[in-house]
Amino acid sequence: MTGTTTRPRQLLQGLTGSLRWRIVVWITAVVLVALTSVVVLTRSVLLSEVANSANAAVEQEIEEFRRFAAEGTDPETAAPFASPQRLIQVYLARQIPDDNELIIGMTEGTLIQMDLTGTGRRHPDPLVSTEPLVDEILSPTTVSGVFDDPDRGRTHWGRVDLESGTGQPSAHLAVAYFTQESRQAVNAQVRLLSVIGLGGLAASVFIAWLIAAQILAPVRKVREVAASISNSDLTRRVPVQGRDEIAQLATTFNAMLDRIEAAYHDQRTFVDDAGHELRTPITVVRGQLELLESSPPEERARSIALATAELDRMSRMVNDLLTLAVADAGDFLHPAPVDVAEMAIDIEDKAVTMSDRISLIDVAEGTVVLDEQRVTEAVLELYNNALRYSEGSIDLATDFLGEGADRRFRIWVRDHGEGIPAEKREHLFSRFSRGESSGTQRPGGAGLGLSIVKIIGEAHGGRAFVESAPGLGSIFGLEIPAPEESLSEGAEQ
Repeated sequence: MTGTTTRPRQLLQGLTGSLRWRIVVWITAVVLVALTSVVVLTRSVLLSEVANSANAAVEQEIEEFRRFAAEGTDPETAAPFASPQRLIQVYLARQIPDDNELIIGMTEGTLIQMDLTGTGRRHPDPLVSTEPLVDEILSPTTVSGVFDDPDRGRTHWGRVDLESGTGQPSAHLAVAYFTQESRQAVNAQVRLLSVIGLGGLAASVFIAWLIAAQILAPVRKVREVAASISNSDLTRRVPVQGRDEIAQLATTFNAMLDRIEAAYHDQRTFVDDAGHELRTPITVVRGQLELLESSPPEERARSIALATAELDRMSRMVNDLLTLAVADAGDFLHPAPVDVAEMAIDIEDKAVTMSDRISLIDVAEGTVVLDEQRVTEAVLELYNNALRYSEGSIDLATDFLGEGADRRFRIWVRDHGEGIPAEKREHLFSRFSRGESSGTQRPGGAGLGLSIVKIIGEAHGGRAFVESAPGLGSIFGLEIPAPEESLSEGAEQ
């Protein structure tokens, strides 16, 4: 029993989980509601027309009797009718009821009824099938209404009461109109319309199935491309056709693949470069440790110093890698309003502990929202880079560019080295990229410092920049947005 109940449930879940079937179901539901509404409204309108026609026929017959009573004369005496009984008898004798119409007259307790055949025959007693209707028509509480006759269906009726002025008994004339045949015709039309609607519903299901397949074809392409992507092949893209939402989805998906491919390539390059950079100090340390036991005392101290230097270099590289990892994760900055003049002086004090070659030549005054520790880290990295790749004095300065919402804060370091050719500047901020030192020693860094500077600048919404002229030196710095409106709003708060 469990297997037999699970299979239909899985099938139902498969249908409801299919986007194509969901589209078909919703379109079918909308069409079904529309067709049902049309059928119901059509039936209501047709039945309303039947009721209106019945009421109009009853009113017309009663109006004709009233005109006859007001203008007619007795054919035997050529004078006005002497009694209501005579008036009704003469009127009934001249009437031929329409189809589904019944005219009833009653005088002195005698009921005169016209049949429905149009022969004009009189009946002294009511037909058995009309007895409930006669009782309803002769009710003294109302002179018109609608009655559900058990044999002839819904009946619309109206009555005229005649009073005798000479003490003779009262007379009544009533007109009844049966709507059973008309309502049956309406029901037949509604059934035909329902059959046509069911055919249209079946056609709409088929068309919805085809339309859903056409709509979802690009989505299937996206799924197929996504399923075919592996860590060894990120080159496949979804074909883009048209300008609709599906095309926009394909374009967005392709852009995402571009970013993933670029990030994957950068990651592979980063891992390869990091492995290459870490392999060298590890090899050096291992070799020195292997030679340590057999080395003479004077060589042992040199081996220990060399191994310690390589370990320090490897530690700096790991710290830089951790900084880049934190920056890539996004939780990197903690900005706050900072007095940039005081920050520049603090940076100079910290730079002096590394080397006294630095000079603070220009100080801008103002407050900027930034992460002081990260900016200080970036500037000290630029200063350390200038120490490594140049000789002579190094300048530190801050300034503002622009006004109002376009104002930007800049802090930069300038050396007086050989300068950097234009073709090499665009790669300076790439990870594991090194420049050429002015001395004979190979640069000791891992090529991550300027990458960290770039990350810090971009995290602030700004940029890291370099300006250089061969033979005149280079300027490295950060440019950070510092709109004046945001500062004034922050001060008011």
